[in-house]
Amino acid sequence: MEKLRIKLEKWVNGGFCLAHHEGHAVFVEGGLPGELVDISLYKTGKKEWFGTVSEVIEASERRIPSDCCSVFMDCGGCSYRHISYQDELEIKTSLLEAMFPKWKGKVQVIKGLENEYRNNVQWQSNGREIGYFSKNTHRIVKESSSVCKTVDKRLLWEMVPAGLQKSVSKNKSIQLRLSSKSVVNYERDQTEISIFNTKLKVPERGFFQINQFLIEPWLEKIKSLLPDSANILELFCGCGTIGISIREKIESLYGIESHEKSIRYAKENAKTNNALQFEYEVSDLYQKHLPKHVATFPIWIVNPPRAGLSEGIVESASMFSPKQIIYSSCNPSTLKRDITRLEAIGYRLNYMALFDFFPRTQHYEVLVSLKK
Repeated sequence: MEKLRIKLEKWVNGGFCLAHHEGHAVFVEGGLPGELVDISLYKTGKKEWFGTVSEVIEASERRIPSDCCSVFMDCGGCSYRHISYQDELEIKTSLLEAMFPKWKGKVQVIKGLENEYRNNVQWQSNGREIGYFSKNTHRIVKESSSVCKTVDKRLLWEMVPAGLQKSVSKNKSIQLRLSSKSVVNYERDQTEISIFNTKLKVPERGFFQINQFLIEPWLEKIKSLLPDSANILELFCGCGTIGISIREKIESLYGIESHEKSIRYAKENAKTNNALQFEYEVSDLYQKHLPKHVATFPIWIVNPPRAGLSEGIVESASMFSPKQIIYSSCNPSTLKRDITRLEAIGYRLNYMALFDFFPRTQHYEVLVSLKK
């Protein structure tokens, strides 16, 4: 890899610091603004280059000794272990506010514990070693499976039950999740979760929020944004987590999800938790407008994947004109795009919170409410 000495300028999205060299924007991992560093370039395009700090020549006073993680910057997981967690939160908040300037100083920041928060993990295997991939490669960092600070200790490889360890020999990776205080392979087994006074089953390969410390505060905040006796349309409802967990505030709910098995589980979860007035439907939310029979629901809750909302959903919002849309996003870029679309059809943003679901990484969740 080509080496380059460069002065870093400012934080940008993705866990990078931005610098410039000979007309190229250079995005650098492992540095801090103001530092003079040597970097190894791993990608060079016509306009943008990408690199990783190999040596710090002039260090920032904000730099800390890698948060005591022995594989930081070799492992591809974390972005911010060379700064304090408070600094990380300030960076994430300022980057979000830069995307929404009118919300500067008004974004609510909600955090939990910065370590051991993950309730699932995907360990990679090459038949000899287990761990995360090294940054920007498919080389396994063996030590990562025993020292990772982000995962619950029960998911570290040495703590995984022997039966699950044996199953990895047939796979290139193994996906583990905490289930009712045990560990399961969630690629093949269902997961059982307890939240508040709610018991949920998640199908194999089914989505569930990974931060075990922030799931309840996140649901409580969504609940607080709703009026009493709400009538809800829940899009990307998965196995029903949001609506069923806050059912005390909901008079009726109609959930839509593209995965048939998730909808089967949502119906079962609703029955188990006595949410008998909840209905669910399988429909591809990226292929068409919403069905006309959901037009009567005045409040929408949407929790899409990183791709955000389809044009069909936004057009349906224009046609059906719900009074309120509560939107939880794991991708601020698509959230910004979608809010711009929704504002163009008459919605106004009236609440924004940054939930740090993914401490020490570049990622975070944003919860917003929009009203007409």
